[in-house]
Amino acid sequence: MDLLCIWRRDGAERPPDIWLCGPERTAWTFELPSGTVAVGVRFRPGCASLAFDVDASSMLDRRVRFDDVVGHDATDRVRAAITGIDDLDERASTFEAALAPWLRSVDPDALGFVDSMTDLLVRSPRVLQSELATVAGITPRHLHRRLLYTFGHGSAMLGRQLRFQRFLAVREQATGTTAGSLAELASAAGYADQAHLSRDCRALTGLTVRRFLDQWFPTFPDMSDPFKTSAPLVATMGR
Repeated sequence: MDLLCIWRRDGAERPPDIWLCGPERTAWTFELPSGTVAVGVRFRPGCASLAFDVDASSMLDRRVRFDDVVGHDATDRVRAAITGIDDLDERASTFEAALAPWLRSVDPDALGFVDSMTDLLVRSPRVLQSELATVAGITPRHLHRRLLYTFGHGSAMLGRQLRFQRFLAVREQATGTTAGSLAELASAAGYADQAHLSRDCRALTGLTVRRFLDQWFPTFPDMSDPFKTSAPLVATMGR
């Protein structure tokens, strides 16, 4: 889940719009007017729902105004913190720092659940839900409800998305040495075969593997790390 802060330059100074972007099942695209400036933060899977106490499944494939999630007063405090800052990098880091009260409120036990589930699914995306439930110490039905609330997805979709992220990480590590064939990279990432990778890529991105890789660039160089670290935020982005 991402939190985006967007300044629209239309001849008048206006407070920025802040949007919480929910978990998605497939890629979506959008266009911003010329001159628009945006900064944002990306949360590790499962962490935004914990920080803002929101049911991730209620935000599936949705973008919601931040004040609808945390209230107008809290949103105004974040806006005030980043008002008057011209440097984009400083604006982005200040925006991230303004989220500290919510990040400090994350329950360590809930974060431990996120860590254990993502760690298992990164290592074995096709792990059975009953196995995940055993690790969590709850019933499979309870686990499914908790996964939906925390991640917005059940174990099958979550595993599918993490496996694709793992493929991108494997490819990045191979670049510059032995890139390998798509079949080899697919196998290293945990896919049954190249056709399996192709189906997942088209479902998640809307593109073939080759076309996606031609257009993709690692905006977040540590994209493989978020699933193994306890830091709720992955990185700051600005553009």
